[in-house]
Amino acid sequence: MNILVVGCGKVGSQLSNELSAMGHDVAVVDHEPEHFGALSDRFSGYTVAGVAIDQDVLRRAGIESCDALAAVTDDDNTNIMVAQLANEIFHVPRVLARIYDPRRHDVFSQFGLHTICPTNLSVDAIHAMLLGRDILQNVYLDSATVSFETVGVQPKQAGVQLRELLRENDEKSGLFGLLRPDGNLVLAHAASHEQVREQDRLVYVKVID
Repeated sequence: MNILVVGCGKVGSQLSNELSAMGHDVAVVDHEPEHFGALSDRFSGYTVAGVAIDQDVLRRAGIESCDALAAVTDDDNTNIMVAQLANEIFHVPRVLARIYDPRRHDVFSQFGLHTICPTNLSVDAIHAMLLGRDILQNVYLDSATVSFETVGVQPKQAGVQLRELLRENDEKSGLFGLLRPDGNLVLAHAASHEQVREQDRLVYVKVID
């Protein structure tokens, strides 16, 4: 297949390397030429430096003859715009956009755009794993490897809002959410006004690298 990957960050470069190793014809677009240094020495495709939403840049990358396109830059708006161009202007048969914001993911999915949301996937996976364990080691979340630990609520924490506990967070560790007795996982930053209950368990995250 002829596949166009837009974005050569950690996800885009790894995806491009794997597709190339499988024998696909791969082109990669990124606005920063130095990002192409993340591609493997065995990468047999080609690269195009430029703004991804520029139609001429996409044409230079071969969008008019590609079978599939993956928009995986770090910017939701760019990914959506590229996906729309691929769908509506160039009529690429298979188009996928990565969307970080779960709210945007839901909206654009309703418009018929095929999207993948790493936030939702991560939460679903963590939620499922936490129900069986108290400590999760080496979970990879797109740009960092982290570990999770659940602990019981201390008496002084019962009744306070999550935002009070979030103030204790730092760059490497902090509160991720609440695990309710019924199995529901409440994300701390998304529901900072949620009140901690005595029977809850606190989910902490720590960045390993």
